[in-house]
Amino acid sequence: MKKSVIVCLLLLGLSRFASRAAGPNYLWDQFGPVDQATGLPTPLTPLPEEERVTGLFRSSTEPFFRDFNVSLQPRLYLRSLENSTGTNNTFAGGGSLGFRSGWWLDTLQVGVSGYTTLNLSSNKDGIDRTGLVGSDGDGFSVLGQAWAKLKFGPAIGTFYRQELELPFIHGDDSRMIPNLFEAYQVQIEPSDIFRLSLGYVAQMKPRNSPDFEPMSEAAGVPHSDRGTGFFAFGLGSEERTYLEGSVEVTFDLYSCSYLQAGHTWTFERGIELRLDGQFADQRNVGGSLLGDFSTQFYGSQLSASYEGAVLTFAHNYTATTAGIIDPYGADPSFTGLMLSNFLSPGENAFLAGISYNFEKIGLRGVSAFANYVYGDQRFGDWRHEFNVTVDYRINRGPLENLWLRLRYANLESRGQVPTTDFRAIANYSFRF
Repeated sequence: MKKSVIVCLLLLGLSRFASRAAGPNYLWDQFGPVDQATGLPTPLTPLPEEERVTGLFRSSTEPFFRDFNVSLQPRLYLRSLENSTGTNNTFAGGGSLGFRSGWWLDTLQVGVSGYTTLNLSSNKDGIDRTGLVGSDGDGFSVLGQAWAKLKFGPAIGTFYRQELELPFIHGDDSRMIPNLFEAYQVQIEPSDIFRLSLGYVAQMKPRNSPDFEPMSEAAGVPHSDRGTGFFAFGLGSEERTYLEGSVEVTFDLYSCSYLQAGHTWTFERGIELRLDGQFADQRNVGGSLLGDFSTQFYGSQLSASYEGAVLTFAHNYTATTAGIIDPYGADPSFTGLMLSNFLSPGENAFLAGISYNFEKIGLRGVSAFANYVYGDQRFGDWRHEFNVTVDYRINRGPLENLWLRLRYANLESRGQVPTTDFRAIANYSFRF
């Protein structure tokens, strides 16, 4: 235990590094809250590119070595979860260490990243229900990313272990280590208003495990070895008018199709209004190893922003035939929050949310957002959840890019024990 604490303190003391947080709740972990409606991310919004820095071999004239970067991203995480199993408290530390080359002949780039999570303190031995470490309560380390990229014109292929950001297959980086994937994909961006990607995902590493497993096993079919093929596209501009979609097929299990569209209106005095709609369809395919099912959900979202504040109202409805499954990351529903996705069969869910950037009133680096969802379920059942998050980012001085986050959630359902969830997270990153 003492050695684990010392390791994490050394990581925090030695690193000074630009933090990357990494709509649907998981997007706030990737992009953080926004202060304009035009900035609201979607499930197919590309991850922000890391700022280019002069690397270790800055004197080299060869870009492959000159732009070589080391990325150190430590994280401390305290989670206190209280539900029907009792109180579960875990304090974990760890993070990631990555290496990325520059482009060789503007054609080849390589990168690797290792991840670790250490159980610094817990109120239970031999088990963990917080998702911060392994289910047995032990920490672990894993080579989460090891990829090569090949570039030919507007097309970039990425091969082997990597991050993915698709509507139902993504990192969901709300614990110590994100979901990671063994995948083989090609992304093509022929213009600023059109992009597409297609590929195959062979295996997935869940957030609380060091092991990569076939996509079919991750979906709940033991002793199987099926992968997932996907196609995704984006048309238009998310800052104005856009249409995005994807098809993901886990062979012999199920298919998942997704569409989202939106438009933003801009008015005088900086007022913005954005309307989004979404649709998803899931159904069994091939050998139907998960059984026969077919279901859909529909959603709409209206957001308005002014002077750093964003007010959002959303609705989702799920077909009565079956609920939505999401074994590869949180689903992209507009009403998904920290503890529930509100997508049970026949459920009508309604969201009201607000976010605010306090820099507008002189509190530099402080922002906050809160959401409330009420779910009207079948047979007279109901549930509701309230979330609040406060962020503080230091953008100057010796602790530049330190990101502190406090989160609280409360979920209550008819006839069920309430669930409360408190999280305190410190991210600190440095690239050299």
